[in-house]
Amino acid sequence: MPQVRQKSHRPLTLRGGVRGLLGAAAFIGAGPAGAADFSLSAGAGPDRGRVDCVASFPCDRGSAYWKVSAAYQLSRAVDVQAVAFDAGHFKGGDTTPLGTEFGGTFKVSGIGLTGGYRWELTPSWSLIGRAGLAAMRTRFDYANSAFASASKTTPQPLFGLGLGFAVTPAVRLSLDYDVTRFKVHTTRGPLQMLGVAAQYSF
Repeated sequence: MPQVRQKSHRPLTLRGGVRGLLGAAAFIGAGPAGAADFSLSAGAGPDRGRVDCVASFPCDRGSAYWKVSAAYQLSRAVDVQAVAFDAGHFKGGDTTPLGTEFGGTFKVSGIGLTGGYRWELTPSWSLIGRAGLAAMRTRFDYANSAFASASKTTPQPLFGLGLGFAVTPAVRLSLDYDVTRFKVHTTRGPLQMLGVAAQYSF
């Protein structure tokens, strides 16, 4: 069984995510900006994380996520985006080297930075692809409270695809699909997030 060390139990919160985004916004928006160069967005939806499962504990790979982001448009088609998200929790487990099963809850969150490229399909519709890196934090809470929680933060690739519709020149709705990975103990696997987001540009 992997060695367990007590870690901080402070999950990524909306306040913490927004604070980080404001700092990122100040950095990426430090240069001179024209109209609609800067945007803020928020989204939510279902997600799925692949965790290991054992017969003696419940297994649940589905959850829900929220995200907030700030983006700066470098050109008509290219932007950079800072994002913070909470992917909820998943139930799973593993087996120690001695063959003892253990279970618990995986809590996953992250912050990331991506570059995006937008294709204008029509005056109202667009498709955007994103690629970048995320710092993924995973905390595992054992079902047996005698064991301390374990957590791990790892750098992971972050990819996204969004289909957007411009309601007005400043307001856009989008269907977003984001993919990254998370890890704790010997569990590692993909995290897939599908949801709806609203964006305001100014």
